[in-house]
Amino acid sequence: MVTFYGSSLLDASVPAGEELSIKGASRPGLVTKNGLVIFGNDGKMVLVRNLQFEDGKMIPASKYFSVDEKATLELTEEEKKMAEDIR
Repeated sequence: MVTFYGSSLLDASVPAGEELSIKGASRPGLVTKNGLVIFGNDGKMVLVRNLQFEDGKMIPASKYFSVDEKATLELTEEEKKMAEDIR
């Protein structure tokens, strides 16, 4: 279950974006740089800016397909020595 926040009608042409299948929708939504565009049964578009998931986590809708990566910094032996010298 996902809750939509910050929605508004979109009166522009259909923007470019990555398709997102939405259960029960007549056509897929689009994840764009501005948010998630969903289509009503009347063909009108709604732009959703934020999504909240069941666990309470909220993300910008434009970041739906982004991978939540956490990089780990690996130091070489020389860099480790330099870090110790700096400390």
